Amino acid sequence: MHIASIKKLCCNHYTHEQLNAWTSVLTPSVYDQALKEKVVLVAYDSQQDLMGFGILDIENSEISAIYINPDAAGTGIGTKLLNELEITARNSKISKITVHSTLNAKGFYLKYGYIDQELTLHSLPNGSKLECVRMIKELSVNAKQRH
Repeated sequence: MHIASIKKLCCNHYTHEQLNAWTSVLTPSVYDQALKEKVVLVAYDSQQDLMGFGILDIENSEISAIYINPDAAGTGIGTKLLNELEITARNSKISKITVHSTLNAKGFYLKYGYIDQELTLHSLPNGSKLECVRMIKELSVNAKQRH
């Protein structure tokens, strides 16, 4: 699902070579490491098919990933994952969250209050580089969570 999401939803913003370099590093060990070190949320449909996932790196106050099954793009799954990741971040006392958004997802994050900071290069383990947009959002903390 992750590879399908990248190849279909990112194809208008990255070259074929970049997409192949990006997806070639997505081995099982990448997911094993994320499960050990980060908060991983998964969205399933009623048939238990994977519809999306999101990853929060609490140590670095960063949303590491939100990927949606390309067939479910625009159905609200990304919004639900983002909301849950932000709640988890707030509960972890994170007041400012960062995301290094893919170029195609920049509008999604802008819609939910993220502020475009700068264009950056994300280095993949194989040495390839992808343009991304560093974005931040101040997370408000409700009264209950302050006590």
